[in-house]
Amino acid sequence: MSDTPTAQTPEEVKKKRDMIHKIPPSQEVTSPGLANLHRRSGSNELVRQVLENMTAKNSPTPSDTPDGSEVSNSLDNSISTPEMDLSSIEQDAEQIMSGARSPIILPTDPIARNLETVIDHLNIGEMKKKFITGSPPAASPPGEVYETRSSHSSGRSSRAMSRCMSPTPDEDKSSIFPDGIEYIVVPSAIYPLQPISTAPTPSASPSPHHTYRGFSSPINTPFSATPPSDSPFAPLSLASSSSSEQLADPRDIPFTMEVTELVYFYRILYEATNPRVPLLERLRFLAITSQNIDMFFCKRALKLHLGHGLHSHRGDLPRNAIKGLKIMDYDKVSETLRMLVRDTYDLLNRNLLPLMAKNGIRLMKWQELSSEEQSTMREWFVQRVFPLMTPLVVDAGHPFPVLSNLSLNIAALLEHEKKGETRFVRIKVPARIARWVPVQQRGPLQMIPIEELILGNLDIIFPNTKIIAADVFRITKHYDLKLEGEYEANNLLELIKSELHKRKFAPAVRLECARTMPRSLSDVLISQLRLHDSDVYMTDGPLGLADLFQLCKLNLPALKYEPWLPRTPDLFVDLRSKYASPGDLFKAIKKGDLLLQHPYVSFTTTVQFFIECAMHDPKVQAIKISIYRTSSSSPLIKALCEAAQNKEVSVLVDLKASGDEEQNAKYARMLEQAGCHVSYGLVGLKSHAKIAMVVREEEDGVLREYVHLSTGNYNASTSDVYVDVGIITCDAVLGRDLCDLFNYLTGYSRISSFRKLVSAPMNMRQSFIDLINREAEEAKQGRPATIMAVMNGLDEKRIVRALYDAGAAGVVIKLVVRGRCRVLPGIPGISDNIQVISILGRFLEHSRIFYFGNGAKNGGPKAFIGSADWQHRNLKRRVEVLVPVEDPANVEKLRNIINTYLEDKEQAWEMLPDGRYRKRVVSEHPQRSAQQQFMIRTLKEHPVVWVDTTKR
Repeated sequence: MSDTPTAQTPEEVKKKRDMIHKIPPSQEVTSPGLANLHRRSGSNELVRQVLENMTAKNSPTPSDTPDGSEVSNSLDNSISTPEMDLSSIEQDAEQIMSGARSPIILPTDPIARNLETVIDHLNIGEMKKKFITGSPPAASPPGEVYETRSSHSSGRSSRAMSRCMSPTPDEDKSSIFPDGIEYIVVPSAIYPLQPISTAPTPSASPSPHHTYRGFSSPINTPFSATPPSDSPFAPLSLASSSSSEQLADPRDIPFTMEVTELVYFYRILYEATNPRVPLLERLRFLAITSQNIDMFFCKRALKLHLGHGLHSHRGDLPRNAIKGLKIMDYDKVSETLRMLVRDTYDLLNRNLLPLMAKNGIRLMKWQELSSEEQSTMREWFVQRVFPLMTPLVVDAGHPFPVLSNLSLNIAALLEHEKKGETRFVRIKVPARIARWVPVQQRGPLQMIPIEELILGNLDIIFPNTKIIAADVFRITKHYDLKLEGEYEANNLLELIKSELHKRKFAPAVRLECARTMPRSLSDVLISQLRLHDSDVYMTDGPLGLADLFQLCKLNLPALKYEPWLPRTPDLFVDLRSKYASPGDLFKAIKKGDLLLQHPYVSFTTTVQFFIECAMHDPKVQAIKISIYRTSSSSPLIKALCEAAQNKEVSVLVDLKASGDEEQNAKYARMLEQAGCHVSYGLVGLKSHAKIAMVVREEEDGVLREYVHLSTGNYNASTSDVYVDVGIITCDAVLGRDLCDLFNYLTGYSRISSFRKLVSAPMNMRQSFIDLINREAEEAKQGRPATIMAVMNGLDEKRIVRALYDAGAAGVVIKLVVRGRCRVLPGIPGISDNIQVISILGRFLEHSRIFYFGNGAKNGGPKAFIGSADWQHRNLKRRVEVLVPVEDPANVEKLRNIINTYLEDKEQAWEMLPDGRYRKRVVSEHPQRSAQQQFMIRTLKEHPVVWVDTTKR
């Protein structure tokens, strides 16, 4: 590209000016950077001036402007434009504004975000300094939050926030692009890796668009997590470099777990925008995103405040190979997280709620009800809700109450009519009442949130009292269990109970409130909760969007996926008949290993049935099982309790399973009371292995082990929505290995290796590295070498380095990684033989499958399934199990499963060389996804849905 810009004709200049002025002045700009430009000018006029100024610098003469007058140079004194090819920038801007550019990923305000990225790309430092780090404007738009950040501060930025608390009026968010198309763009902070000069980025050819209610995307890159290759919008860097030169090696790019986790959340949120997904399922994806955000705050927010978690490095090169990199600070993660929250609410308000209303589903406010409806709902409130109300005043005699994590609350400022004193009062919204209450006169599909119902009837709770202000708020607490003194504890169960009690008093890390909340209320909450202004998240919709799961259960089949009922394999159909005996299953297992893929095959009629047969078979002597998570009313727990009456039952219950500590502690006590031998695993390690063993006396009097090993939990509830793979076998060597493993977990055995089984933290990581290196050696000898794997996440540094080395040696590596991934594919000379995709669909991909083309001792392929991902926490901080699958037919099945994922053209996201993702869609018409392919195969192989049998 030439360094000297080409002169433009007057017609070209006029065309650019006309294009710029197509931006509607009323269009609100809310991106973090240009929002301040908009606030100072009250419209997009100043934004237009930026582009006009860019055009003017490349114009032949002032007289060539459309009206013959000079372009305004009001910004000339504050903008320092570096040397560049402005004609290219103008061309790129024109394509963006005309809709020719493909989008990136989510709502909203595409013009604002695109322009912000242009500014960042141009590196107009003086302008950014003036408008982004300047003082708050004298008058902010109603309901807005203005933030300033010191550009030279280190660590966590100090922020000043000034709010205008009057409600933001509903605005017509009509399309600002031609033909009713509104592009959805990802915040630039989400994809901050620097472009790789050595890696060619695939170009996106022009293609038609599919459009739906204000959202649009090209077929080749719909809501792609990356801009097109010829886009000027180079993403911001995760690391800031003191030098202008690019990194010598792309592997030097830092890996920040928090940002990659948020990128994964954005991929989930994309499904809520996907027109090919039924409406209530889109709502479910939005609820999943909100739930994930909640858990992110519970586990990560406090650690990030303290500076932990932002020092992670790609790990494949020594640290001295990093050239002047400064790892991203907390504020970049916080900004990205704030954008994600805002985009979630924008999507709900601007897209999903209007679509729901068109289908008869409405979430109403108290003011929208007629007087007759208010009277009816008021009576319902008095009968069903009012007795549960417990307002707590805050004064000298009443301290600020302890608030429950993720609970909905109402804050009110009251004034007594006689005394004239004001008091702050908090009311907890009852969690036992459904969040969405149907309005009786309008039917079951038109509902009012319970908090709206309470706010509309505060006069019943506070009679003869003036209500000055009242609004809803929600807090998030640090909820990550930290066991202090675990090694010195005499009873782990009692220690867990003590820590669970301490959770009630954990520090708050986030305050959510409506944008309309008066400052008089928010100031009290911020002060009492000891939060910073930057911990406040002001929203334009109902708080706690995870509660939208309740709406997904509405009986509206047309707005959901076609129901899928897991099938029962033919073998189990015969065994479940009333003529079969419990011992028949074990005879069938001796004929060959059983490979199961859930939820396509029923968990209840296979795995649960396996445990039930062991419970009823008089020849079974013992049952041993490791439980990490299970359902709230688990039939498995009941079966184990019943089996303990006449068999030896040993259960390892992990009390440190994140989020399930309290439930697992309850089950541990229940199992102990039933007579089971209960242990809590190893001190300092989580027991994440999913293993069960049945010891049965055979006809010849010999004891034989029948084992089940799986990638998923013994949870009948999640087994219908999680994709997992398991195997039931009576392999004698594996049985012996599992005996040793249970002795290691429950006793004081010090086993360092097994015969076939691979276990973490003992030798699993090194075993994987050896298998990878074996493939690399085969490739160096000129022989075919292949590695294929399916997992949830990949961040283990040594495995990453081994994969890079193997890819450089010529090994074909194909990875299906649902969540975060440290490996960067497609880098010439380093990872051009590596492919990484992520699959997101109606079922959550939870399998862990590993296939090595030369892994067997005889040079043939070798496949494994297990409970561990290629993550450091799995391989070094948890007890995990990896089991080889040796039956050639089952090995081929696993290979076909991986290939089906790799061929997915509907639900797959391709990872690009700089760490970003692009949705792989090749046609306007829906294609069969991998999950649909599995359902079709299962229908052909196992046509039976359910077998009704009487209890034995």
